[in-house]
Amino acid sequence: MTQPRRIPRLDEVLLRERLVTEEQLAQALQRQKLFGGRLGSQLVTLGFLNEASLVRALATQMNCEGIVLSNINIPDEIVEMIPATVAVARKVMPFAFDPSRNMLFIACEDPFRDDLLKELEFVASGKQIKPYIAAEMALNVAISKHYLGKSIPIEQAEHLVVPHVGGHPHQELRSLHGAILLVTDDPDAGDKMQALLEGGEYRVARTDSADDAIQIIGNQRFHSVLIQDTVPGDYIDLIDRLRKISPKTRVRYYENAAGLILSLDAGTLEADLVVRNLELFTSLLSSDDGIVHNHSARVGQYVDRLCRRLELGDKDRLIITNAGYLHDLARYYYGNTNEQDHREYIDLTVKLLNSLNYQPLVIEILRSMYINLREKFTKRLPIEVLGGNILTVVDIFCETMRPDMILTLDKFDTIKRKYRDLTGKLFLTEVVEAFIAMVQEEILSISTLEKYSQVVLLASDNEGLHDIEIRIKSAGFRLIVEHDVNEFIELFKRSHPDILIIQESSGAIAITSLVEKLINGGVTIDKVPTFLLTDGALAPQMTGLLERGFEDVIPADDNLNILLVKMKKIRARIETKAREREELVQQSGAVGHLEEMNLIDLIQALGPSRKTARLTINSGSEKLVIYLCQGSITFAESGSLHGPEAFYKGISWSSGTWTIQTVTLDQLPPANTFNSNESMLMEGCRLLDEGSRTTVGQPS
Repeated sequence: MTQPRRIPRLDEVLLRERLVTEEQLAQALQRQKLFGGRLGSQLVTLGFLNEASLVRALATQMNCEGIVLSNINIPDEIVEMIPATVAVARKVMPFAFDPSRNMLFIACEDPFRDDLLKELEFVASGKQIKPYIAAEMALNVAISKHYLGKSIPIEQAEHLVVPHVGGHPHQELRSLHGAILLVTDDPDAGDKMQALLEGGEYRVARTDSADDAIQIIGNQRFHSVLIQDTVPGDYIDLIDRLRKISPKTRVRYYENAAGLILSLDAGTLEADLVVRNLELFTSLLSSDDGIVHNHSARVGQYVDRLCRRLELGDKDRLIITNAGYLHDLARYYYGNTNEQDHREYIDLTVKLLNSLNYQPLVIEILRSMYINLREKFTKRLPIEVLGGNILTVVDIFCETMRPDMILTLDKFDTIKRKYRDLTGKLFLTEVVEAFIAMVQEEILSISTLEKYSQVVLLASDNEGLHDIEIRIKSAGFRLIVEHDVNEFIELFKRSHPDILIIQESSGAIAITSLVEKLINGGVTIDKVPTFLLTDGALAPQMTGLLERGFEDVIPADDNLNILLVKMKKIRARIETKAREREELVQQSGAVGHLEEMNLIDLIQALGPSRKTARLTINSGSEKLVIYLCQGSITFAESGSLHGPEAFYKGISWSSGTWTIQTVTLDQLPPANTFNSNESMLMEGCRLLDEGSRTTVGQPS
């Protein structure tokens, strides 16, 4: 089998070109372990490499042209040729334009992404795009200056911090908080309820009939509407009108005030659990049937997210999402029908559900898919019509955009125009606009999890590799693919990735041998979440790897939804744990275990907080005391060791407890440590690595 041309690693290029020394590279790698980011950025931060030399090395590595952005004055008219949202989300910077060739010159981190170039040509109104590779930090500085209005020094530009695209999804809800419509014909109970609500600073409109309530609402929006079931008038019409004005309006029926207090709708946690169960169930069905793409997890996920975007209540969201899963399951199980006739799938599903006496509302939602609206529902919006329209919008989108396709702005523009052309005929305006806004934000999503998104994939061959790369990168992960086992081991030690994926399908013996080689080489599979992608026939034989520490064994010829869901959960878990640890160390008197948060983690959390505190660590019979002044280490002592030597000793401790106590400036002892936190962390890690290598090299 022919292996793809190997792109040299940046460190190899830098050493070959004699741009850095082995010692400088080792320091940069230590800093990368501590703070994440790219190797080139660490070398620039440490002063071992300037931007021009880094760009030269990157251009040599990728065999392309490079640009030193800091040397260029970029006119505003060039900046305006790429929209700010695209420039920030894609990390690109236009820097020149040649009108004679209609060519726009763009600085970016990856000049060979075809999907990126097509997208840029689209948003640049058909201009030809000429990409250049640029240094990460210089690119961040330029984007921050020209698109975010912030001037940041190069040494602070390791990571680009950007505002959320599209605004906060709950901004409108907060502005409407407190507007409640109370519909009751019980004067005494109504007075008490109104007083209670107004005492809670809610604005209350009150009437005693549903018909009067229709006159009251006009085009007003309410956070909640409380309707007593004894009031006269057409309260169904009232609810449909409220849903048309704002689908997120919460509606509660009640018999009496006590019933209103005690009767609760399905909670968010319970609704989310049901949705996850639906997703798991359909994923397992797909795997069992050998279907490449999941039955309905993708449809169900989009339906659920669109319902959340419309801010529907949990009860309505759950019913509509459930209908979405049922419909998409039916499309697979009735696979012999005419694929062009969407109604045929729906009719068969409805017949089946009717025979099972299924919930009527779910059936009506399915019946309301792909119906001709005939410009109706301008005043009122029944839940079944809203639900059917949500399913229709998502169903068409998922049929058009397969999971293995990258959705770019130019592709979505075509879909968007079709949606808007059919608004009022097939689609409801509120559903279409919410869906368009949701998908556009997804396309331009900006990952804030760069530090927790590094994935390294060891691929034995290229079969299916392209689809795997697209799916993983589209999910917001930073992926590095390596084909050589030894290079993979070295890369693991250097980059400390968050997730590992091993792709191997040449047999159980080959997989076992590969795993042993990785473990013997120092790859800590039991500590870093690791997945095995292998043939479906081999997967059941390899479940024993779970006892070796593997996260899961997944058939490579199956859909990747389960893999991606698990990877996202791991990333969320890492981020949550990091956030919890940072919050913990802010507390005076905080106590913890070194097994969960070691000295390196503690200093990384305490430093940016600028706390003045005493950190006490006990490990067995040994004790380390550290004082920090506004986040900087000023004193360390452990037995007869003082200053940095005491600190370096504590870095090696893997078990024990720690305590943080806030102190005042006059409680600080005389300083015996004058190095920066960063330099001490780097030196400590270097000594720790040396110690581990010495231990490994000793005979057992």
